[in-house]
Amino acid sequence: MMPRIRTSLALLLILLGGRVAADTLQGDLRFQAARSEPVWVGQELELYLEIWSDGFSFSGQSFVLPDVPGGFLLQPDSSTLKLNEKRGGASWQGLRYTLLLYPQRAGRLEVPSFDVRFSARAGFGTEPASFVFRTEPLTVESKLPPGADPGGLLVTSPDFRFGVSWRPERPAEGPMNLKVGDALTLEVVRRAGGVPGMVFAPLPRFGIDGISAYPDRPEVNDRVNRGELSGNRTDRVTFVCEREGSFEIPGLTFQWWDPVDEVLETREIDPLRIEVAANPAFARSGSAAGEDGGLSRRATAWAAILVVLVLLGLLLRRLAPQVLRRIENWRRRARERREASEPWAFRQVRNACRAGDPARADAAIRHWLARSGRPGASLLEWAGESGDTALRSAALRLQESLADGSAENWKGAELFGLLEQQRRQPGRPGRDPHDLSPLNPA
Repeated sequence: MMPRIRTSLALLLILLGGRVAADTLQGDLRFQAARSEPVWVGQELELYLEIWSDGFSFSGQSFVLPDVPGGFLLQPDSSTLKLNEKRGGASWQGLRYTLLLYPQRAGRLEVPSFDVRFSARAGFGTEPASFVFRTEPLTVESKLPPGADPGGLLVTSPDFRFGVSWRPERPAEGPMNLKVGDALTLEVVRRAGGVPGMVFAPLPRFGIDGISAYPDRPEVNDRVNRGELSGNRTDRVTFVCEREGSFEIPGLTFQWWDPVDEVLETREIDPLRIEVAANPAFARSGSAAGEDGGLSRRATAWAAILVVLVLLGLLLRRLAPQVLRRIENWRRRARERREASEPWAFRQVRNACRAGDPARADAAIRHWLARSGRPGASLLEWAGESGDTALRSAALRLQESLADGSAENWKGAELFGLLEQQRRQPGRPGRDPHDLSPLNPA
């Protein structure tokens, strides 16, 4: 019985002192590079963004990364590392976000200042204290590997993989034999560890008289596995033969810097010679066309059909990713609208209560109250305002379970039933204020 009394007294003191605690909480911000020595152009550099407080928990963290002239700055994921330290005998809690910077030119780069917002609480049921800090500009030095092109994007990674394929497959020796109207596709796949896909340089534009080039939209796919980033980029170009003759698709050269062995590596795609012959569908028919040597109507029709099919195929390949993205964006917006509604938030309360998880239920209830027009309010505060003694008792039992770290004596179904009853009453969260009360209440 004594531990239960102490817990109740502690909760009462927290509730009474919540407003004062919010006013006396302190916050702090740190922003620094993981190392101070210069890095190679294109090399990954970790930046640590840390928020600190002498409070109990954090919420409402937000920041927008600035553009860095001469480099790429990104946040690979939303995971954080929990920190703690002593300051003047007081315990401070911290959260660390790991940002990644990729310099793309030699010299001094500066990460501009940006705002960081967060809130902290002194304990369960206390008022949150809000903080807004602005980082100091962060300077980074980078150096260009010897022999590298200073004007292009450079991939710096000890783990670089490169793949190239032709469809149809190019011959081992000699030219490739095609016909007018035939299509040839080049696919280049590049993968590297420790870099995002955006640092891979795009393929050059191909200008070949007699051969049309149709590049697809590049596929960039970054993956994060246990904090390790790997970048992937796939480029495709389709070449269509427009007339007879001998042509050459120029070769390509790709460079990357291995920072471990400090070696500038090079991979090349050899030039491809093409011999384009006449296509029967495009052949001239003297007997059908007359003395002027023009194409027969049948050959012209086949040529038009072939060109339309080729162009339609290329158009579909270009538009398919956009259509899929639009469908995915529509589904995402629909999901966001659904999850922003009060009924959805209340269903999460029901699921958490039925699962018998006090911490999950407390978070779901706060989210539901925020969706109901009471952002920042706790269940205990709302129960006190409602005058429902049963609901207030259930809220206290929830707080006791949170403080004890035990769900043994907590009854989630009972709490949900009381919440559902309050939700149906006029003026309560979750009810439209324009709804009319029953004409003949029971």
